[in-house]
Amino acid sequence: MPRTLGLFGVYALFLHLVAVLLLSDQVNARIDRTITETKVLHLVPSDIDRAINIPDSSNRVILPFGRQDHTSPFSSHAKRTLSEPFHCLIEKGQQYYEQGVLPAFDGQSRFPNPFTGGSESGIEDLLEDSGWASNDDNTRLGKHWKDAFGSMAGGVPDDNKDVIRIFLDQSGDFVNDYGKQDATSATYHGLYVPHNGAIIIFLSVSPRNKVERRRVPMEDIPKYIPRLNQLSDLVWLAWDNLVENPEVLRYYAVEGIFNAVAKNLMDEIFQQRRGTTNDIPWSLRLTFDLKSDEGKALFASPNGIAVNWLLIHHASLLGRREPRVTIFNPGGSNRCMIWDLVPQGASGSFGDVEEEIPAVWSGSGG
Repeated sequence: MPRTLGLFGVYALFLHLVAVLLLSDQVNARIDRTITETKVLHLVPSDIDRAINIPDSSNRVILPFGRQDHTSPFSSHAKRTLSEPFHCLIEKGQQYYEQGVLPAFDGQSRFPNPFTGGSESGIEDLLEDSGWASNDDNTRLGKHWKDAFGSMAGGVPDDNKDVIRIFLDQSGDFVNDYGKQDATSATYHGLYVPHNGAIIIFLSVSPRNKVERRRVPMEDIPKYIPRLNQLSDLVWLAWDNLVENPEVLRYYAVEGIFNAVAKNLMDEIFQQRRGTTNDIPWSLRLTFDLKSDEGKALFASPNGIAVNWLLIHHASLLGRREPRVTIFNPGGSNRCMIWDLVPQGASGSFGDVEEEIPAVWSGSGG
């Protein structure tokens, strides 16, 4: 009898251990799933951040892969139109405009422009010194852009005579303050349409982004990038060289947005407003001003930073503008963003801005 009890005790202990192990596996699986369903993205602090003292903590965007209670826009503590991961972008967008752009409009910019326009030879020298070269491409305006241009002053441009293709690649060695450096292989490809006052950027990989991929410590990145490296500077130099009056710039667009922050942000807006993230043609476009959470977040997104710099550095020429952003997705992963830099007192080109979405998105539960 004691031997039987002993065996029974061993068997019971074995079952207990199995149950503990299974429970442990379930807990670990739940933890692993939580880890894999979120991704922390650290935005590179811009000069705007540093000048207006935006803390580094504001550059952390935690993106959910699969909704979780604490990030759901339906949760009781989601206080804004957009879900919690994007709240830092809303705040940054407002600060960028109020502390960066507005002072520039009033002639009190803290950010002197390091590059100015000038003769064609001057621009060529700037490009060459920083290792930039112009390459040929036969990219044409897609139908979705022709639909968009139909809403602009000037109408649909002639693809053969009105559209100028400028494709810049950082393919040459260069010398910066730290000595001679290898090419970064950065790329800025765009279509310039002076006829409509429009620029479309369809391929943008910055020198900083290329150097980051080499796993260089953030504090060392400036050592490996050329002095002329920001998209906004290169875009303006090209634009200024093309047109007699650069202040005619009205539209700045980006096609094929693939960076994780802007992509997830746009998809959330599409899902909220259109019930899908794909196949949102120009006719179903969404337009926001900077009074909205969406507009502020898009303004601070990686694809909105160039608009900040264009307005800040060239406020004396462009004058006071009231930016609006329109987003659409003509199919697949081809997310598009177009900024209408509306002159003060003028009307936007793409219809009324979106109204606030129902209160359920601002924390009323649901």
